[in-house]
Amino acid sequence: MSHINKSLEGLHRAMTAREQREAATVKPLEAKVFQFPLPFGEDTRAVSNKIARCALFSAVKKRQFFRDYVTVGEVNGAKVEIQGEQLNQDDHDTLLQLVKMATHKPYGVDIIQSVNAVLEGLGRGTHQEQRRQLFDQISRLVRGTVRLTLPNVPRYEGHLVNDCSTPQDQATEPQHRRHLAYSLNPKFGRFYGENEITLTDWKQRLKIKGRGSELAKWLQLHIESHAQQFAHKVETIRERCGSETKELYRFRQQLRHALELLKEAGIINDWQIDPETDLVTIDRTPSPSQQKHLVRKAVRKPKKPR
Repeated sequence: MSHINKSLEGLHRAMTAREQREAATVKPLEAKVFQFPLPFGEDTRAVSNKIARCALFSAVKKRQFFRDYVTVGEVNGAKVEIQGEQLNQDDHDTLLQLVKMATHKPYGVDIIQSVNAVLEGLGRGTHQEQRRQLFDQISRLVRGTVRLTLPNVPRYEGHLVNDCSTPQDQATEPQHRRHLAYSLNPKFGRFYGENEITLTDWKQRLKIKGRGSELAKWLQLHIESHAQQFAHKVETIRERCGSETKELYRFRQQLRHALELLKEAGIINDWQIDPETDLVTIDRTPSPSQQKHLVRKAVRKPKKPR
């Protein structure tokens, strides 16, 4: 029995030594602080490609209220749903500005900004009406629940903006006390990962105004999020943007007007709707980074079969 005990002791010592060596090779997990991977200037805003390619921020003027979850898009295997008050392009502009003001700061920390600075960044006035509109939009971003389903990972439900503190009395509060504090949900950082965002020209976007601007703004981000433009049917665009226009011929008219707004703003060069196939063709010059991406894609050699 003694030789068996010695063998077991030797085996135990060998296993302990091996475990110690393996433990020494394992690096301690570092707390990953999410920040935007790319710097961007005052004239650009970081747009999540997944958000731009679905109807999370719909091309509508009047908002509905969704008591149950409603699917607003499926992009590259990601299913996006929303519950609560519908979000539109004005709400998206506000989110883009809040994201801009959170640049170089970790996700989840409180961002403190003056109300007027946020409104000026949005190209809006700073009167009481505009301040109230801003607070309503931020409140929708806090209240609305987004559900994200990705392949082979647990489904996530949460809010794009975790919380927000706003001044109560805008009529009497002195300007130096009109500040808001907000925090972005770090678990939606996957929307803004490297190669997951597009930098949009903010000055061009601010030119889109008036009738049909909701659809034009949605189209702008959808178009710019693709380096290469492919033709889409009018009906497909209607479905993707969340339009409530039931008659296809009416939506086609709205689409023509929106595309003209984009052309006037210098966002696209030209457009065409084929009368036979109803396919929409967009002529747009890709950004410098997108041009590099297209070049790399063109010269990339296919992998050899194993």
